[in-house]
Amino acid sequence: MVGVLIGIVILAIVVYVGVLVYQQRIRKQVVALTTKKASMVAIPLADELKLVGQLSLTGQSLEQFQQLQADYQDITENRFKRIDQELTQLLKDSRGVNLVQLRQRLTKITLLVNQTDELVQDVQAKLASLQEVDKQHREAVRDLEKKYQDLRKTLLAKNFAFGPSIDGLEERLGQLEGNFDTFTRLTQEGDHERAADVLTQLQEDTTNLEDLIAAIPPVYKDLTVVYPDQVKELKGGYQQLSSEQYRFGDQDIPGLIHDAEEHIKDNLNTLNDLRPEDAKVVNDRIAKQIDQIYDLMQTEMDAKDPVETNLDRVAKFIAHAQNQSHSLLNELDRLSQNYTLDHQELETARELNEQLRGIDGIYQQDVQALTGKTATFSQVLDHQNQQEKELKQIEEQQADILKSVAGLADEERQARDTLQQFDFNLHSLRRQVENLNLPGIPQAYLDYFFVVRDEVAQLATDMDQPQIDMERITKQLLIIQTDLDTLQEKTDDLIDSSQLAEQLLQYANRYQTSHDNVAAASQKAENLFEKKFEYAQALETIATVLNEVEPGSYKRLEDAYYDRKGTAKPKRRLEENN
Repeated sequence: MVGVLIGIVILAIVVYVGVLVYQQRIRKQVVALTTKKASMVAIPLADELKLVGQLSLTGQSLEQFQQLQADYQDITENRFKRIDQELTQLLKDSRGVNLVQLRQRLTKITLLVNQTDELVQDVQAKLASLQEVDKQHREAVRDLEKKYQDLRKTLLAKNFAFGPSIDGLEERLGQLEGNFDTFTRLTQEGDHERAADVLTQLQEDTTNLEDLIAAIPPVYKDLTVVYPDQVKELKGGYQQLSSEQYRFGDQDIPGLIHDAEEHIKDNLNTLNDLRPEDAKVVNDRIAKQIDQIYDLMQTEMDAKDPVETNLDRVAKFIAHAQNQSHSLLNELDRLSQNYTLDHQELETARELNEQLRGIDGIYQQDVQALTGKTATFSQVLDHQNQQEKELKQIEEQQADILKSVAGLADEERQARDTLQQFDFNLHSLRRQVENLNLPGIPQAYLDYFFVVRDEVAQLATDMDQPQIDMERITKQLLIIQTDLDTLQEKTDDLIDSSQLAEQLLQYANRYQTSHDNVAAASQKAENLFEKKFEYAQALETIATVLNEVEPGSYKRLEDAYYDRKGTAKPKRRLEENN
C-alpha cells in the first residue's frame, strides 16, 4: 500500500514538473512572437507610403498603391491589435494546466504573426518596386530624350551618308519621338503599368533604328563610291586592253559591267526600303561579279607572255612528233611487207598521225588568230598546254610501238637458226634409229616422229611466206622444242630397250635348256622383238624371268650397258618393281 502511494506521489511530481516546463516553453514562444511583431512595427511602412503617395500615381499603378494602403491599414488597425490581444491572452492562459487549449492558442497566434509578417514584407517590396519603376521610367525619359537628340543630330549632320534611306530613317525617328511623348506623359502621370508596355516597344524600336543607322552607311558607300569606282576602272581597263588587241572569247565584258551597274542601281532601292541586310547580301554578289570581271581581264594579261613564249617550243614539238610519225609509218610499212603485225601497230601509228594532224591544225589556227590580232590568249594557252600533254603521250606511244617491232628481224634470224637446228636434230634422231638395224619401228614412235617432222615442215613453210607472223612463229618454236625433247626421250628409250633386250636374250641362252620358264620367256620376248617390235615389253619379259633364275643379273647387265654407253641410267619400272 505504501509503495502505491509512493508511486502516485512520484507520478504527480513528474506531471507537475512537466506542466511547469511546458508553461515555461509557452512563455518563451510568446516572447519570440512579441519580438517578431515589434520588428514588423519598426518597419517604416508609413514613411514609404507617404513617399510613394507623392509620386502622383494614376491608372493601374494608383490602383496598386491604393491596395497597398488598404493592406497597411489592415496591418496597423487590425492585425497588430489582434496579435497583442492573442499574445496577452496566451500569456495569461500559460498559468493554467489546460495544455491542449494552450497548444491550440499557440498555433493560432503563430499563424497570425507569420501571415502578418509576409503581408508586411509584400507591402514593403511592392512600395519599393513602385519607387524603383518610377525612378527607372524617369531615367528612361532622360536617356531616350538624349538618344533621340543624338540620332536627330546624326541624321541632320550626315544625311549624305544615308542616301535614299534618309527619308525613311527620319520618318522612323519621328514615329519614335511620338511614342516617346506618350511614354513621357504616362510616366509623369504616374501610370507606370501602361508606361512599362510603351517603354518595351519603344526600346525595341529604338534599337532597330540605331542598327539601321549603323548598317546603312557602309552599304551605301559601297554602292555609291567603291563599286562605281571599280566599274569605272573596269571600263577603262577594257578599253585599254581592247586597243592592245586583247580578246575575251565568248565572255561579254561590256555586258557583265552593265549587269553590275544595274545591280548597283537596283540595290539602292533596297536601301530606300530600309533593308540593309538584304542590300548587303546583294552587295556581296556585286563584289563577286566585279572580281570575276577583274579575273577575266587578268587571265588574258597573264596568258599573253606564256603564249608568245610557247609558240616556238610547241612548233618544234609538233615538228619532231611529225618526223617521228613519218619515220615510224615508213618503218612499219617496210616491216609489214615481211611480217604480220599482230597488235594493230600500223593502225595505231596512223591514228597517232591523224591526232598529230588535228593538233597541228589547232596550232595553225591559233597562229593565224594571233597574227590577225583576234586570238583569246587564255584559250590559246589552254590549247598549248593540252597540245604539249598530248604530244608527250604521242611520242611515248610511238616509242613503245617502235620498241615492240624493232627486234622482228633479229627474231626472224634466231627463228631460222633454230629451225635449222630442229631439222638437224630430227635427221640425227632418224639416223640413230636406222643405225640400229632393228626388224621394225614401233608404230607409236613412228607416229610421234612424223608429227614432229610435220611440225618442223610447217614451221619451214611459215618461215618461207612473204609475210611472216613472228608471234605465231615464236609459239611454234616453243611447241616444237618441247616435242623434240619428248622425241629425244622416246628415241633414247627405243635404243636402250632394243639393245638391252638383245643382250638379255643372248644371256638367257645359257638357261634355256635347264629352265623351262627361261625358254618360254625367251620365245615370247623374241616374238615381241622380231614380230611386234615391242622392244620395251620384250626387255621386261626376259629381264623378269632372268631375275627369278639369277637374282641381280638384270641390274648387272644394265649397269654394264650404261657404263659402256657413257650416259646416266634412266629409272625404269622394272627396277621400281624390284
